[in-house]
Amino acid sequence: MGMAFHLCASEQVTVVDTPGWLSHSASPHHVSPELVRGLTLCHPGPDAILLVLSTSRGFGQKEWRAMEAQLTLLQTPIWQRAVVLFTHGDHLGGRPIQEHLRHQGGNAGWLLERCRNRYQVIDNKSSASHFQVWELLKKVQRMVEDTRTPREIQYNMSIELGPDLSRSDNGRPTSQVMVEMTQADGWSPGQKKTESLWLHVPRGPAGLKSALSLILLGRRKSGKSSAANMILGKEEFQTDVRTTKCSAGQGEISGWPVTVVDTPGWSRFGLANPQKVKEELLQSPFFCPVKSKVVFVLLIPIDSFGEKDRAAMETCLGVLGVKVWENMMVLFTYGEMLRGRPVESHIEKVGRPLQLVLDRCKRRHHVCDPNSADQTQVELLLRTVEECFPSSSATRSHQS
Repeated sequence: MGMAFHLCASEQVTVVDTPGWLSHSASPHHVSPELVRGLTLCHPGPDAILLVLSTSRGFGQKEWRAMEAQLTLLQTPIWQRAVVLFTHGDHLGGRPIQEHLRHQGGNAGWLLERCRNRYQVIDNKSSASHFQVWELLKKVQRMVEDTRTPREIQYNMSIELGPDLSRSDNGRPTSQVMVEMTQADGWSPGQKKTESLWLHVPRGPAGLKSALSLILLGRRKSGKSSAANMILGKEEFQTDVRTTKCSAGQGEISGWPVTVVDTPGWSRFGLANPQKVKEELLQSPFFCPVKSKVVFVLLIPIDSFGEKDRAAMETCLGVLGVKVWENMMVLFTYGEMLRGRPVESHIEKVGRPLQLVLDRCKRRHHVCDPNSADQTQVELLLRTVEECFPSSSATRSHQS
C-alpha cells in the first residue's frame, strides 16, 4: 500500500497504490482488506477508482472472475466512479484501442460498459504519456462535475486494527472501525447518512467531554504499545511483537472518549525500514475520529538520548510536516527509572539533544510508568493534554 501527493496542472493529486491480485488465486481475502484501506486513505472519498489493465496481457474469463471476486468482497458499488486505465499503450503498435478490445472478447467490453465507457490509454515509456495523463485528469474532472453529490460509495466493513476488536463496553463497540460512505446515485431520505471515512467513536451520555485522539510516536522499544494499554486501561495492543502497522483502540477514561493510535517505531540502528515507518506515520491521523482533538505524543524512555536519537527522530517525523510540533508533547516512559528524582534534573543531565526536542514541543512534557497499574497517572496525563492543548488546531474534520 502506498500513497503519493503531486501537483499536476495546478491541481493537487493524491494517488493511492494498492496490492494487485492474481487471476489464478483462489483466496483473494488477503488483498481486499488492503483495497478497503486504500479507499480510506482518500477522504472524504475517492474522486475516481482506476481499474488498471495492461494491453500487453489478455483479459479473459479468469481475469474477470478474479477482479469480480475482489470488488465483491469490498461490498462497494464502485462503478459510478470507475475508469478503466489501459497501460502499455505502446504495445498497440498504433492500432486503435477498440480493435484491441475486439480481439480480447466480450469481457473487456462488458467491463467498459459497467464503467459507462470511461477509459484512457497511457504509453508507459512515451513522452506523449504526459498529455495522456492530462487527458485522464480531465475525464476524471468531468466525471466529478457530472456527479456533484455526496460520494457514492457506501460500505459498512469492520477493519481489524488490533486484537479483540469485538469487545464492547456497556454494549457499545470500543475498538471497531466502521467505514461508511454515502451513495450519490441511490441515496434516499430513509437511508442512514453517516460521516464518511472516519472511525465510529463511542459517545457517552450528555455532558461527556470532547473526544480526544492521542497518536503515539517514538523509537522502537519506547513503550508505545504498553503506554497505549495503560491509557485505555486494557490489553488492547500486543506488547510482545513488533508493531509494523498503525492500529487504534478506543475507550472512555474519566469522562473522556479517547482514541489511542499506536504506530511503528523507528530505529537509529537500521532495525526498522525507515520508508515503511514514514508511510505508516503519514496514515496515523486517518485513524482519528471526526471532530476529535488530535495530539501527537512523542514517547522518550528515561535513559540516554543523544544526537543520533534526535536525528533519527527528526528524519521520520519530518514526513508529518513542520506544524506537527504545534500539537506535540513529550511523554517520558519508564518513569520508575527516575527513582524519585525530578524529571527536570534528568533533562538537564541528558543534555542538549533532548532539550532541543523539548524546545520544539514548547516544553510540554509528562512522565509515566507504562508498567504501573496506577490509573491516576492516566488522569493526570489527560489533564496535562487538556491544559497544554485547550483548542488544538489539529481537530479532525471531513476536509482535513
